[in-house]
Amino acid sequence: METTREKIAYLKGIVDGDPSLKEDRIRFLFGKVLEILEEITADINDLAKAQDDLDDYLQELDYDLAYLEDSLDDEEDDWGEWEDEPGTFLEVTCPDCGYPVSFEEEFVFDSGVQICCPRCDAVVFQSEDFEDLEELDDLPQLDGSEDD
Repeated sequence: METTREKIAYLKGIVDGDPSLKEDRIRFLFGKVLEILEEITADINDLAKAQDDLDDYLQELDYDLAYLEDSLDDEEDDWGEWEDEPGTFLEVTCPDCGYPVSFEEEFVFDSGVQICCPRCDAVVFQSEDFEDLEELDDLPQLDGSEDD
């Protein structure tokens, strides 16, 4: 099956190859040009249908997205009733690089907490029992299997 481009190249070769076009040749060329135009018209109609289908699909996506946005807005309004008051933050200066590190005050009262500087990874806060918990992590784990 020839493509439209190949058919046009064929007709161009016929016109360029014969400088003395006779009536039969002209009728032949116009017939072929009309065939190509019919194919182009069919291709354009196919493209227009595909474009219409894409427009319909995009419209449906737009409706779905608007519905989701409305749903999320409604949920955010519902969550507003459940939100806690914002916690208070402490700011500590890193002893190594001097970078200010902020964290929630609640971490000070938790056990097993170690807060590191995001810039240099130095420890800026560590709860008193952190080392005890670290030692427990170093103990061999019992997984229920025995080595023979």
